[in-house]
Amino acid sequence: MPRSEEAPPDRRFAEHFMTGRLELDARLYYCGRERCQPGHQYGPTMRDHYLIHFVVSGKGTFKTDGCEYALQAGDCFCMFPNRPASYRASETEPWTYYWVGMGGKLAPELLRAAGFSQQSPTAAQPAPEAAAGLLAELLRRSAADDPAAELHGGGLLLQLFGTFLEGRREARTPARRQEGSEAYVARAVKFIEQHYQSKLTISLIARHVGLDRAYFTKLFHARTGAAPYEFLLRYRMEKARLLLSRTSLPVQIVASSAGFGDAAYFGKVFSRLQGMSPTAYRNRP
Repeated sequence: MPRSEEAPPDRRFAEHFMTGRLELDARLYYCGRERCQPGHQYGPTMRDHYLIHFVVSGKGTFKTDGCEYALQAGDCFCMFPNRPASYRASETEPWTYYWVGMGGKLAPELLRAAGFSQQSPTAAQPAPEAAAGLLAELLRRSAADDPAAELHGGGLLLQLFGTFLEGRREARTPARRQEGSEAYVARAVKFIEQHYQSKLTISLIARHVGLDRAYFTKLFHARTGAAPYEFLLRYRMEKARLLLSRTSLPVQIVASSAGFGDAAYFGKVFSRLQGMSPTAYRNRP
């Protein structure tokens, strides 16, 4: 997530932008914690949703699809929907674990991003202490069966997966994955559509998609037929025209709502591009 300014964090103004990569439909079904007795076994059984266990201490084994995995503190394992599995605590160092049952459209993507798959249903938690704290808070919050608890629980679940993604991000090389030019431009267009009301610069948009400004400008123009600033300006003007046509908002508010910080500048640009002032445009027959 890029900064809006390449400046020290103590500046008076700071704003961060999200792309909207994720459709945040991840549902927490239930959660729990158990300190197991030596040799305690669960299953074989299966669920119709995802069930993830986070080992906080001790050892044990997890079996699924004919494979057995030896696990210890800091490891996690996932039961995938409709796939039989079992797990057993060590006889000498029985484990303690938290578990989370979850579903929703985002669940498969979160699990893949965290490193889980049906072929590899275990993963190391890159921040075990942070994860344990989130899980303890999740268990505490979920004791109350009400909308507030559900909202807190969903947020903590996403934070939990955030620890996986953050750890995997830090483990990657700094080089960004190569993408086709269409993907870069599509991300830039989506970013503009989401944040046109904010203080956007071409450098900021280029950084967001991971490209040098000059190369990004050339690529964007080749794909869209317009320079990035021209595209942004046109998009803002389109929003301004809609507001002028469909509302009675003062021109100053229309300008600000369309991403123009200065109403006088907005008026000049609008008149140049539309051949009339914003007020005349609004009052046209």
